[in-house]
Amino acid sequence: STKGNCYLCGGVFGKGAIKNHLLKKHGKKHGGDGQECALIKVEDAGTKDYWLYIDVPMEETLESVDAFLRRIWLECCDHMSIFRMKREFWDEDTDYGKAFEIGSIPIGTQLIHDYDMGSTTETLITFMGSISRPPQKEAVRLLARNVPPEFSCAVCGAEAAFIDTAVMYNSENPFYCAKCAEARNEEMLLPVTNSEPPHI
Repeated sequence: STKGNCYLCGGVFGKGAIKNHLLKKHGKKHGGDGQECALIKVEDAGTKDYWLYIDVPMEETLESVDAFLRRIWLECCDHMSIFRMKREFWDEDTDYGKAFEIGSIPIGTQLIHDYDMGSTTETLITFMGSISRPPQKEAVRLLARNVPPEFSCAVCGAEAAFIDTAVMYNSENPFYCAKCAEARNEEMLLPVTNSEPPHI
């Protein structure tokens, strides 16, 4: 039910409609110098309220996706990460190494990207189709992203600027505006961002 912005044309679309929009309006052939890419949906494996659509050239590897996710959502302390098949139980046979070429992964495949093995953030990655783009400098291009959700301050109801990680798991509303956050423990505050919820 969430909506997102198409970064190619500025349109706003529902999460379910954005795939067809990208393929029909922005996925046309670009002559002999076009790049054939995989269209990939990335989303928080839990609530799925946070999501991205990206395209990645077929000759690139999962290493490029890992580096992109670290920059846009995940990086804090250079933690370990892996890709694995989306299954309830996991063993070594389902591990996808970062050297896997994007073009060798079938459409419809779902992978889990695990970041930080101690307090793991799980991201669901779905290979949605193939798309063509003009040559790009960066390997991964951001195509669309969810509209940032809005949170209200637990004290005054104003727009929240921070989440208090000290109470985020046992409070109905751990969000605070900049003014009300002054009364909280500064070391436990994180800014509200348009990314997966923090895992402490």
